[in-house]
Amino acid sequence: MRYFLINLLLSIFYVLPSWFLKIIWPLRRKKIRGEFLDYQSAVFIKIIGVFGYKIDTENFSDIERTRSNFSRLKIKISEDTPKKFRTKNHVLNHAENVFIREYIPNKITSEKSMLYFHGGGYVLGSVDTHHNFVSLMCIELGIKIYSLEYRLAPENKFPIALNDAFEAYQWLKNKDYSEQQIMLCGDSAGGHLAASLTNYLDSKQMKLPYSQILIYPMVSPSLEFESMELFKEDFLLTKASMAWFWEQLKAQENNDQDPKFDLLKQRNVTDFQTKTSIITAGFDPLCDEGNDYANHLISQGNEVFQLHFQELFHGFVTFTKIKAARDAALGIIEEIKKI
Repeated sequence: MRYFLINLLLSIFYVLPSWFLKIIWPLRRKKIRGEFLDYQSAVFIKIIGVFGYKIDTENFSDIERTRSNFSRLKIKISEDTPKKFRTKNHVLNHAENVFIREYIPNKITSEKSMLYFHGGGYVLGSVDTHHNFVSLMCIELGIKIYSLEYRLAPENKFPIALNDAFEAYQWLKNKDYSEQQIMLCGDSAGGHLAASLTNYLDSKQMKLPYSQILIYPMVSPSLEFESMELFKEDFLLTKASMAWFWEQLKAQENNDQDPKFDLLKQRNVTDFQTKTSIITAGFDPLCDEGNDYANHLISQGNEVFQLHFQELFHGFVTFTKIKAARDAALGIIEEIKKI
């Protein structure tokens, strides 16, 4: 009943013009770093907060139930994609239910491909929760996209997801894609996984993918960033939940020293062959660590393209029923076209 009510309310909310929304739901927004959170986004967060939805550890006592609820809600907050594509699943590991969902646009305009890793703190999410965003990219970019259903923590600790990502990358190469035809992309934990895979390939002196697009990525378990304190609560993702996500992923204490776990521990990345794009959101606890990773690569002579959406919050690519979020998702796609 709770999900029926929240989705009924949201279905009305999404179609209200901004001027009318400000009249019926006056909201005092806090100015942070000289900016306000997008008004529709702010009201949206308030609405779902009334129904007790937030990404926080107090809701994680039953992992499977949380995953189910996370998936159901995500589907109802993403804009449906026109049926201008088809999908096909490819199983990599039957026993562990690891598979790749291939997205094939009706009109292919490029020989490049993308390997996509969904977000969810390495604990939540699936190819289904990110289906609408991935299918939108598939159509707009005119390329095949391969979305990986990797194994989740805490059942599968670091580096299990990385192993799955590497297997998917090798599988893609066996489909006759060269490294120069492969883009890695992911959001949040998926952004971390994309960068971690690139770091792993580099450490093995293997040829690197053409590009990596990291959308508001997890970067470091230290949590010692100004944005982590500024936005530690009230913006869906919390500092407490991030600490919990990292703890679920960690297999042993020395993981913190591994550059595939803490991306800021990466060394000797001069002449990095992979074109890197890092996307951040202004009202996101992960904002500053994304910027720090960009600066980390730049300081060693690497070219990094940065795209920042000041008025948005973490997870916006899957909240595309919100106008500003959809505009931003389309903006990311336009930038990918230029890579």
